[in-house]
Amino acid sequence: MTESDNQIGHAELLQQFREADDTSRTARELSERDRDYYDGKQLSGEEIEALNKRRQPLVVSNRIAPKIDALIGHEKRIRTDPRAYPRTPKHEAESESATDSIRYVCDANRFSQIRSSVAENLFIEGAGGATVTVKANGDVLDVVISNVPWDRFYWDPHSRKRDFSDASYLGVVLWMDEQEAIALAGPDADRSDVELIIQGCYSSTASSGDTFDDRPQFVWGDLKRRRVRVLQHRFKRNGEWHTAIICGGGFLRDPQVSPYVDEKGIPQCDLIGTSAYIDRENNRYGVVRRMISPQDEINKRRSKALHLLNSRQVIAEKGAVEDREQARREMARPDGYVEVNGDMRFEVADGIALAAGQFNLLQEAKAEIDASGVNPAIEGDASAPSGRAQEMMMASGLAEMAGVFEALRDWSWEVYRQVWFRIRQYWTDEKWIRVTDDERNMRWVAINRPMTQADLMIEQAKQSGQQLSPQEIAQLRADPMMQQVSIQNPLGELDVDLILEDGPDSVNLQSEQYQSLIDLKKADPASIPTRMIIEASSLRNKDQILEHLDSGGIPPQVQQQMQEMQQALQQAQQAVQESEQKAQEAQTDNAIKVAELQLKQQELAIRQEELGIERYRAETERITAMRPDPEPQQTPPPSGVFVG
Repeated sequence: MTESDNQIGHAELLQQFREADDTSRTARELSERDRDYYDGKQLSGEEIEALNKRRQPLVVSNRIAPKIDALIGHEKRIRTDPRAYPRTPKHEAESESATDSIRYVCDANRFSQIRSSVAENLFIEGAGGATVTVKANGDVLDVVISNVPWDRFYWDPHSRKRDFSDASYLGVVLWMDEQEAIALAGPDADRSDVELIIQGCYSSTASSGDTFDDRPQFVWGDLKRRRVRVLQHRFKRNGEWHTAIICGGGFLRDPQVSPYVDEKGIPQCDLIGTSAYIDRENNRYGVVRRMISPQDEINKRRSKALHLLNSRQVIAEKGAVEDREQARREMARPDGYVEVNGDMRFEVADGIALAAGQFNLLQEAKAEIDASGVNPAIEGDASAPSGRAQEMMMASGLAEMAGVFEALRDWSWEVYRQVWFRIRQYWTDEKWIRVTDDERNMRWVAINRPMTQADLMIEQAKQSGQQLSPQEIAQLRADPMMQQVSIQNPLGELDVDLILEDGPDSVNLQSEQYQSLIDLKKADPASIPTRMIIEASSLRNKDQILEHLDSGGIPPQVQQQMQEMQQALQQAQQAVQESEQKAQEAQTDNAIKVAELQLKQQELAIRQEELGIERYRAETERITAMRPDPEPQQTPPPSGVFVG
């Protein structure tokens, strides 16, 4: 923009701050008084002077601080955690990564403490806020959540909504050294021009209250210490949020569209604020404001009752005593002695009756302040006869604070929402986050991690408990179709809804029911299983206890080792069985071969026998053929004939 436009813009934005300063001055003074009452500074200068004059101790019965501390303690018990749910079925698995990412940012920034600080400002001064920005940490962009104290937060006085969603501008007042203010202009700014702008702060004489002043108090600049007041100003133009850094002398950083956008690309305001109550003049105030009147009555009636108890009034005729001052001093003493002239009136009227009336009204004032805001049940009164009664008392006490806690809850949701927008916008590179939801097993979650389809399938199988063999893994990685690269947990593409999960709260009714289960277990140990007792308890580590119970007392590490040994044993047994089967098959083959050989030998023997018989027959025939013919045989003579 041109120089003239720059000057007009500076005057316009500076006027917005002055408008916020002038319009809210009375409300801010009352909020500062509320903080003093919480800190025990409840007596004015005139009251302190009057008490000192009559030598009465400065007694303050601070009933406000315990009530606010009880609210802060209850806020810590009902802390919320974000959880992301997918809007489409295809993002169901990745939504867990969104939840882990948001919780990682909150843990890294200790958001629970920031939330408690905002809650304290909400209960006491009536307003608080935080910024969600991005800061470069080397080559990494970190999402940063920063608390904005109440006395550094200003807003559009025409805003009527609790969360400032209808405000046209919001801002933060900072006091810093001159060199720090020059650094805000950025490395590209002309240093001589920036120094000239800084010098303009020292000549500015703008008047304001002391809420936004430095500690110690200054105006726009302290020439002696070289400190200046800088405004981080956010304002709306054409429906879009813009940011600028200004001081009394001009712009340290020219107005520009907010660099932070939502999922639709709409510029967002990085300052998220909330408030407890709003009156019809749009003034913000907290819980303490409603307890100021009964607290003043408690202090004044207690001081008055103490004064009356220590005071005595004398009604006497003139001349009843010789020295009135001496008589007054003696009456003030516990063992005082006063001589009175005879037959003259001398009566002593003490303040006991008046003090009793003041004491009764004091008790009524205490009962009034005890009944408002936070009842004794929230403060820890355990006089209720049962857990159900305690729960009803606590619910009754918190009914008045429902609006304040709802405002704090909505503010927390908006912070989580802006954290998700920053993650989605700036976490574009591969990133690993550490998740510590399990106190024993820390795990790591990959964000925007490039992975091949093979590695993705291997990791999914591992998460589901499947054991892929080395051959299957090698086949997946060797498959050309499995080499396509995809992004694991691409946060920039996720479309999720954020909800809040209430933190743990110790409910008395649940404790009472749990005690009844314990009594039944003691009366009849076999009636209720031990697992049911553990499940009904509110133990922090009951999941680990149940897991330990299911495993029979064996540690998970030992179980894993045993499973690995069992798998190795099964593989060895399978290998032995395969070897034995192969050996048996080989033995069968050998037996068949031996039988075939024996059969061939038998066939050969039979053949040899057959050949021998044939040879013997042939040889016999040959020998027979070679034998000569036999001589003719003579016929013997008949018997009885003599041959001579």
